[in-house]
Amino acid sequence: MGNESAVNLIDRIIADAKDAAAKVLADAEASCNSIREATDAQIANKAEQFEKERAQQTKAVIDGYQTRAELDGKKELLRDKRALLDDVFEKTYRRLLDLPTEKREKLYLSILKTEAKANDVVAPAKADREAIVRAASQLPFAVRISEQDADTEAGFILYGGSYEKDCSMKSVLRELRDAEESNVAKILFR
Repeated sequence: MGNESAVNLIDRIIADAKDAAAKVLADAEASCNSIREATDAQIANKAEQFEKERAQQTKAVIDGYQTRAELDGKKELLRDKRALLDDVFEKTYRRLLDLPTEKREKLYLSILKTEAKANDVVAPAKADREAIVRAASQLPFAVRISEQDADTEAGFILYGGSYEKDCSMKSVLRELRDAEESNVAKILFR
């Protein structure tokens, strides 16, 4: 019986060891599962944070491109509007140059009445000399007509005691443009 007792003791020790090993294994698996769940939660949390950051960065890049595209579009529109205004005023200038002599004479008389003073010297553009001489003769005061032609395509240069006024068609139209460009733009770009 001594052997049987020893076998029983060994069987009990083995059974206890198996139970202890099973408990250690179960505890280890529970611990691993707990660690795995915590790690999975951290990974999911980090993935969510990274996705939010990626979405924000993507939105910022897209917004930046969209803003630049809108600004570029506005610049192009402004450039096109500027080109159209330039064209309108260039055509207006050409039409002024094509005015009949009587109308140009009236225009020059109006400018002389506004800008000239008695004894000023008027240097007409070569092409407008006759019209300006006739216009000057209608002034209620005397001005002198220069023998020298003004270096301008149309209109005249006015010389006073201490001043010089550019009354060329380009200058008159430039002043008109400065004063009326906003109104012209409103008409063109409603």
